[in-house]
Amino acid sequence: MGAKKKSEIICRCNNISRETIEEAIRNGAHTLNDIFDTTSAGVGPCGGSCRRKLGPLLEYYLKNGTFPDKITEDLTGKGPGPKKD
Repeated sequence: MGAKKKSEIICRCNNISRETIEEAIRNGAHTLNDIFDTTSAGVGPCGGSCRRKLGPLLEYYLKNGTFPDKITEDLTGKGPGPKKD
């Protein structure tokens, strides 16, 4: 199961794996901008939809010094949009 977790693609636009992102964080990328600059995750043509995973992953690491088994996406502001007539 560990291998699957590590090879999980977080940023589909730029094909960036969770392993690459975790390595960047361990090596000093301690802000979202650091992660974007170091890995190019979160800056793809989709507008950064993977940031909903990057934020919680980084926050968990900074708080606990380890990475979670499962990333809980930040869905704040991602509810249904306004109804269109």
